[in-house]
Amino acid sequence: VETKTTASVDDICTEVGELHNLMLAAHRLAGQIDQLAKHGPMRKQAGCDDKTGELIDPLKEKASNPHYDPLGFRVGKPPGPDVAKVLTRTADECRAAIDVQQAARKIAISRSKIEEAINNIKGAVMIAYPMNLPEHDIIRTMLEGKDDVQAACPKEAVDPKSCVIWFARKKMDRKEKLSKYCGKNEKMFLKVRLQTKNQRMPQREARLDKDAQTKMMQYWHKKNEEDKRLKEQEEEDDYLNSDWANPKAYKAALQGMKGIRFR
Repeated sequence: VETKTTASVDDICTEVGELHNLMLAAHRLAGQIDQLAKHGPMRKQAGCDDKTGELIDPLKEKASNPHYDPLGFRVGKPPGPDVAKVLTRTADECRAAIDVQQAARKIAISRSKIEEAINNIKGAVMIAYPMNLPEHDIIRTMLEGKDDVQAACPKEAVDPKSCVIWFARKKMDRKEKLSKYCGKNEKMFLKVRLQTKNQRMPQREARLDKDAQTKMMQYWHKKNEEDKRLKEQEEEDDYLNSDWANPKAYKAALQGMKGIRFR
């Protein structure tokens, strides 16, 4: 999120909380669009026929329908392959708009880009289903703005009006300005942690990221294997350091020179 040091922490917390919830909703929507492209609209009740309400035999359904949903949530009648590609492409674009790796590239995640990606998904759904999806389909509920992300993701979503952000192991007071915690340099990059009001101080992050840890583990494993190989070679040639393998040991013993070392 791009902001200024003169902004209040309260406004920043609200903006970050709303953006976080929007990213969660977009991620859920993109996942449902992938399922729509593969298995078609949702059933009224999972595992039951919409017309008769009877349970569906999964083995028979799987044998007769190549687009059968193994979870039983969808009817197994996807749109055409060309339209399915459009749905999948818009879902991928939505995931790209909320990719957290953008922060590592110093690219701010924009609310307008996420909303634009959601609108593109909405257009693709209207192309695939001009008469709209059934009312019980979760995708229609999401696109109409009737889905409550805080109720759907209670452990991940936050309340924008009461959430807090942590920086440098300190909770930012919503009544203060941002400049109180980071100074007045407008070009700095802050890494903060968003949490609910009642949560404790977040755990300190690892000093090394996952990529660095993976490289260190690979180096350690390679070094360990090399040490084992060298140790095996040393054990094979260890007899050369024994006294009985010394060709001059008998002569030194007769001359009384055994055990004498020169420095």
